[in-house]
Amino acid sequence: MAEKPDLFDVLRPGGIRGREDAREECLKGLCPIQREAASHVDGPMVIFAGAGSGKTRVITRRIVHLIESGVPPWQIVAVTFTNKAAGEMRGRVEELTPFGSRALITTFHSACARWLREFADEAGFTSDFTIYDDSDTVSALKAVLKELEIKLDKNLTVGDYRGFLHDVKTEALFPHERETINRMYGELMPVAALNVYKRYQEVLAASNAMDFDDLLMNMLLLMRNNSRVRTAMQQKYRFVLVDEYQDTNKTQNELLTLIAASHRNLCVVGDDDQSIYSWRGATPANILEFGTTYPDAKVLKLEQNYRSTSSIVDAASSVISNNTKRAQKRLWTANDRGEPIHFRIEADEEVEAWAVARSILDEISTYPLRDVAIFYRTNSQSRPLEEALRRDRIPYRVYGALRFYDRAEVKDLMAYMRLLANPADDVSLRRVINVPARGLGDTAVDQLAKAANSIGKPMLATLRQLADDNAPRVGPKFRAFCELLDELKVQLAVGGLANFVETLVKLTGYRTWLENRFPDKVVDKLENIHDLAGALAVFEEEGSKKGLEALSDWLQSVTLVTTEDENAQGVSLMTLHSAKGLEYDRVYIVGVEDGLLPYGKSSEDEADLEEERRLFYVGMTRARKKLSLSSAFRRRVFNNTMANMPSRFLKEIPRELMATDVNHKAMVDSWNRDYDDDTESTDRSRKPSEPYDAAVGDRVNHPTYGSGIIDQIIDEFGHVKAVVEFDGLGKRKVAVHHLEPDTGKELTYDWDDI
Repeated sequence: MAEKPDLFDVLRPGGIRGREDAREECLKGLCPIQREAASHVDGPMVIFAGAGSGKTRVITRRIVHLIESGVPPWQIVAVTFTNKAAGEMRGRVEELTPFGSRALITTFHSACARWLREFADEAGFTSDFTIYDDSDTVSALKAVLKELEIKLDKNLTVGDYRGFLHDVKTEALFPHERETINRMYGELMPVAALNVYKRYQEVLAASNAMDFDDLLMNMLLLMRNNSRVRTAMQQKYRFVLVDEYQDTNKTQNELLTLIAASHRNLCVVGDDDQSIYSWRGATPANILEFGTTYPDAKVLKLEQNYRSTSSIVDAASSVISNNTKRAQKRLWTANDRGEPIHFRIEADEEVEAWAVARSILDEISTYPLRDVAIFYRTNSQSRPLEEALRRDRIPYRVYGALRFYDRAEVKDLMAYMRLLANPADDVSLRRVINVPARGLGDTAVDQLAKAANSIGKPMLATLRQLADDNAPRVGPKFRAFCELLDELKVQLAVGGLANFVETLVKLTGYRTWLENRFPDKVVDKLENIHDLAGALAVFEEEGSKKGLEALSDWLQSVTLVTTEDENAQGVSLMTLHSAKGLEYDRVYIVGVEDGLLPYGKSSEDEADLEEERRLFYVGMTRARKKLSLSSAFRRRVFNNTMANMPSRFLKEIPRELMATDVNHKAMVDSWNRDYDDDTESTDRSRKPSEPYDAAVGDRVNHPTYGSGIIDQIIDEFGHVKAVVEFDGLGKRKVAVHHLEPDTGKELTYDWDDI
């Protein structure tokens, strides 16, 4: 019997035959397992999609196949986590079918906001409810804490309450579920947390507002308790597709399950090996246990990688196979073997950054800058990399974050420094005169500017004069600010650059101000401040000047940054978390050391260690053609010099896939002496051995510059430097502890020592 045409057949050129052709066309170019996934129609299905296996292609082709099979597009909903990913999927679908725009392809939060506006009356809101961003949320929370007379200090911050609210909402726990919350969190909850939660939700409801977490939670509440809404949603959306299912939390998973409960056409796609967001509630068990929830589910595994060389794929597969809580699968590729994984140990983070920059320049004809990325575990690691790239005039952009010296906390502290170095700097004065807040708001500053303009003096000089004249209202505040600057100048002269940032933060009260103003971001901001301190310490170690003169030189060195290429395509810098979903021909992963990767004390908890391994796996599989890993013998962390072992994950890479490039035998030998062989030890911090007794005329090796002859030995305020004539590079001044005698032999590095 001939198939009866529907409205889409009438609209589509070619009628039913046109639909059949379109259905077959959307499956072209897919391998057999991809084709099976894309052509599946009825019933639950879980697709384990390995890195680079074409999961987005499969999802979009399945949506098109459903539409061309006669499913009305408005009965299809596909959700993912980012606007970028949703936009890419939507664009691909609309290219393949004229009816693609009628399907709902969006993010979880956008979908819930849309549905809540549709069912606003049922949820107790009006359809024009406000969605609070982070700053709105913190403001509302501060008001609640003040109302409940909860006193905050450095041990009890707004961030503690903000984190608690996020956690309980991610677990789909509502204010009335006090016993469950008490059982789950107990003494981990901040003081009076349950009362704060209840009152906070009341304040938002009274304001006809929801925060981001409420969008998911309130929609779930409707689906749980309102049969009319539940039935309407189940009838409207007959086919549900979920991207990155390993990143769903409990609330999202239950919401999806309820929507699909009647028709059971739930298709989830993801990779448990790429689940790296447990800290924000992601539950990889959702995808691992999908077959338990749906025993009749079709289970497919996309294991062929189309992105990377076989060396990269095999190395990454070997690493991730060490995780125990994962679905059994093996990533493979038919691509060429390509280059081995390159590994280097450098002297410190500064040399490591310099080596990466030089490698980028050496390979620029093979790997254009737009195809190059540098990954690191924490944002604060970007500073030496940025400085090395700037020195070599290599354009770059920091992905997912500001450049180091553009970050607000760094600019605040540097504004204090600029004001000390140049008291006529009105711009810096305006930035810090009320940071932290000291009762000198915009009105006072505007009046100060007018007074300065009228007498033809800089604002700081005018401020000092008004302080001396004891001007009404602002005189005492101006005087206190002047005394602060004077004390900072004294401390700079006494303690030098190495300790100045710590002194500055302490005397200004900047840390407390950060904790109160940015409770959700204070940890990252403090890491950046510590790294700023490290930058000043390194500059002081390598220079001959001290105090205010050294500070002025440092500020100049930081400021003399070319900006002409800022809008050009350059090298991409980002954390490993930000790298997920991206790919580059050439990838560098720096700081591959215990303490950074795996991070902190993650090695003490098996679940945390497995997530750190997944993070390393994600970074490795972003590389298409060439991957380099590096460690540093010494690294300045929080302005303290640490020596950590290379990451334990390096041992999990088969040695035949690695190419080591270590040219400093004395360093490695001392490392092997100073560390015991107990690979289970978590205490990896040791002091490196003393450098050898260098002399003029010695032929030496430098970890980055290579071989050369010492021309001069210089003592710069207790820091021994050498001027070395390097082969093919000319003279460079370097720290002697970076040098080793040149034995003329190629160093062979024993992989078992890592």
